[in-house]
Amino acid sequence: MFGRYHKTFFAIIAVIIIPFIYHSKLSSNDEAVGLGLRQVDLSNDMNGWSTATQSKTIEYGKWTSSMVNNPNGGAWGGVIDFVTTLVWEDSRTVRSNEFRRTSMAGGEKGFTINSIQPFVPNDASNYTQQGVNSYLLSPRIDLSRSSEDHLIFQYKRDSGFNLNVWIGKNDGSLWQSIWDLQQGNSGGNVSIKSLLGGYSEVMIDLDGSIVDLNSRLISNGFPNEVLDPQTNNIYVVIVAQDNASRWIGSIPQTLQIKSIWTPSYYGDEKPDAIEIEPMVAINYELDTVTFSGAIGKTYEVQVSKNLKDWNVTHSFTLKEDSDTYPISYFIQERPRRSFFRLREQQ
Repeated sequence: MFGRYHKTFFAIIAVIIIPFIYHSKLSSNDEAVGLGLRQVDLSNDMNGWSTATQSKTIEYGKWTSSMVNNPNGGAWGGVIDFVTTLVWEDSRTVRSNEFRRTSMAGGEKGFTINSIQPFVPNDASNYTQQGVNSYLLSPRIDLSRSSEDHLIFQYKRDSGFNLNVWIGKNDGSLWQSIWDLQQGNSGGNVSIKSLLGGYSEVMIDLDGSIVDLNSRLISNGFPNEVLDPQTNNIYVVIVAQDNASRWIGSIPQTLQIKSIWTPSYYGDEKPDAIEIEPMVAINYELDTVTFSGAIGKTYEVQVSKNLKDWNVTHSFTLKEDSDTYPISYFIQERPRRSFFRLREQQ
């Protein structure tokens, strides 16, 4: 906390507390903070996230069906056959839309995606429904710093969109699904809760998901595909599957994602430890002395009668941010004056 230097602090009779108020552009999530996660800051840019799209060919056309008498029906007479006749057909190769960084209600930044423009004419009788995916790819994430690694995000969607979350190494190997909104195949590693404004919040236990994923890979004969739950080289992909109606005139579908929290990005410096200066506060009315400092640090209590000669009377490790003792615990015979100071033990 103090490097190789020692700081000495004398008794404080009166303490003036000046509140520090921090106004953040990011939304608050106490649970995410408690898990040591970082919020993806979209206030100025994509914060390292990238997007990708997918193209597919959708066939459509008009088919008619009619009943035709088959005279060769055998001993029982004619047989009615149903015959389908192609009137016309066509196809179109479509590409999914990209996630776009947009402003949500209240000014919070997030991602929005819309379904592709409907194109199948109303005189067509059918088309091959092809869901097209859009991908939101995280930067490289480091899972080696904690055993409480989670992914948290909020979403609001129209029914034409499904959501998946994949993880992988982004090195050409297969991506692995750890959550599918419609199938709900989370294995107990995912919780979803409803929020105001039509949003839902998803919290995925990445460590538990990887352990369960590895079990499935091994049992299915893919031991070389397993992932280390403590790897510093993992990527997360949020997949939006556009299954909206392709008929011309259909209502466009929308998906929104915001308030994304992840473990630390690879290469991010560990947050600087907050320096908590040790303090001594004496209450002469209650005849007590309170020592404050950093939890887990060991301090020496030094007492002096003249501010020149100091004696170490006790040492202790703070289990809370402060401890209070009777003054008599440190001084058996009360002199006319006494001074305390607190020093970190090296």
